[in-house]
Amino acid sequence: MKGTAKSLEACKNPGKLLGKINREDYLKYSLKFKPEEIKLQRELMHWLPKEIIDCHAHCNLPEHVLSIRKKDFNHMLSSFPSFTLEESYKLHRIFFPGKKIRSLRFPGVFFGIDHKKANEYLLKNSRKEDRVALYGLPNDIKYTIRMLRHPRVSALKMYPSYLNLPATKIYDYFHPKILKITQKLKIPIILHLPRIITESVDDLVRVVTDFPKIKIVIAHLGLSKKLIPGLVEAYKKISQYNTIYMDTSMNPSGEVIKAAINSFGFKRIMYGSDEPIYLLRHSVYNNPVLGQRLITEYPYHWVNPEENRKYNDMVGGQIHSMWKSLNALKSAIDSLPQKLRLKAKKSIFHRNASEFFGF
Repeated sequence: MKGTAKSLEACKNPGKLLGKINREDYLKYSLKFKPEEIKLQRELMHWLPKEIIDCHAHCNLPEHVLSIRKKDFNHMLSSFPSFTLEESYKLHRIFFPGKKIRSLRFPGVFFGIDHKKANEYLLKNSRKEDRVALYGLPNDIKYTIRMLRHPRVSALKMYPSYLNLPATKIYDYFHPKILKITQKLKIPIILHLPRIITESVDDLVRVVTDFPKIKIVIAHLGLSKKLIPGLVEAYKKISQYNTIYMDTSMNPSGEVIKAAINSFGFKRIMYGSDEPIYLLRHSVYNNPVLGQRLITEYPYHWVNPEENRKYNDMVGGQIHSMWKSLNALKSAIDSLPQKLRLKAKKSIFHRNASEFFGF
């Protein structure tokens, strides 16, 4: 693929050599579809609407990646530290044949990316029919506020783990000065919560009480990939605030998506892919010591080889995360009354994001 590096050396950051991120190998592996993936693709392409808006996609150049911290290197998000516009367009043709895909894009999230240059790259080079969410910097409030006035900025994304000590409260990384401007300019924020939604309800209520006119999209359906205790109650409580929406990025659970639809209604749920992370093939399993963990067939650099070998019998056939997420959405939508299904599908995959972000 054009504009990529064969591998990215994580040793660019000071200190101990961490190893290499062989993202080109990961891409090659992901593009060899398995029979079950081909079958799923065929079924889903028949079911999906012709026009799709993806409201959660990462994109930046290899040269924007200056360093990678150890904690980020050991996280699945570092699998694709860079992912170019050209790569994204190519994957749309491969994974979504015959569909028109438009995207809301923002740079990769971890500290060590030159987010100022990555923002500039997207603002200058994204297609006119796409939209850009500014990646805001918690340690440079002046820059973030200034860039919010750029005519191509359609939203603001900030990330709790950008800080050396990950944020535990929303105001730790979404400074009130920044939220005051987003409210004034009517710019939505994409909110990756600092804690799972069941632990963030009071924090979120404080923000919407202080800034009642801010439009908020809670990423990843609030980070819960399973129907855990308290999730339905959390959804019901925050759904009372009509400025709060949700995106479905990287959520493989039809039950969770159904719970979100039941609380918020399908007009406040938007499809997100978490591109390019959707290329990963992995499963969640419960480690008896470490709790919820990921296990894979493929030796990504963040995988613990010993753990993978020990619990390898728990791994079934791995498929792209995207197919799991799309299948979960289909399951949730198909559980609705027949007369609502087509309308819900068009709303979640296109209409809601179109209206919310101004596509």
